[in-house]
Amino acid sequence: MAKKAIGKPAGLRKLPTQARSRARVADILKAAAALLSEVGYDGLSTNLVAERAKVPVGSIYQFFEGKDDIVAALVEQFQDSILRLASEQLDAAGARRDRRAFIAKLVDGVAGIQAEASAFVCVFSGSPSHPRFDSLARELRGTLMSHLDRVFAEAFPRLPRDDRSRMLAAWSEITGAMISSLDRSRPGERGKLLEELKIILCAYLDAKLAAVG
Repeated sequence: MAKKAIGKPAGLRKLPTQARSRARVADILKAAAALLSEVGYDGLSTNLVAERAKVPVGSIYQFFEGKDDIVAALVEQFQDSILRLASEQLDAAGARRDRRAFIAKLVDGVAGIQAEASAFVCVFSGSPSHPRFDSLARELRGTLMSHLDRVFAEAFPRLPRDDRSRMLAAWSEITGAMISSLDRSRPGERGKLLEELKIILCAYLDAKLAAVG
């Protein structure tokens, strides 16, 4: 798996070096994540983030250009969570051994990230009406799909590259759409939606593999 370059985190104008500055940036990101899940990207503003984080709005601009850069920093946090899931649970040996179990780990892992951070749904799903925000969402989904592309290339070498790419592009859109519905699901529906997603992804992969023998 490719390692992330070490350097200044995405979105930050400058790296917080003192403990107080690091805590302030963490508070800003925590506030922004909570607001994203409450008011969405449209409603998010630096003034709201400052109010929720209990910091002067000038402190936000000390570290971030604006809300897009705050969201970019959140995307990096979510990317770290996805890369941790990928490295710990999603490998080629597991995909070859039992692809249904592999997909279950994938879906449950993504749902687990969503459960820990409600803003993940908003970021992961994106918004076609906001190109910058949607670009960040696609970048987040691309982190996961790039890993799966490498895993499937090793696990299922007979599956042509173009077929694999098209399948993963569809997986990305399907997963984004269904994960986005988790927060809106009725009590008791969350688990059923996740099981539906597992069935869809398994059926798609099975059909692709059957076609190549």
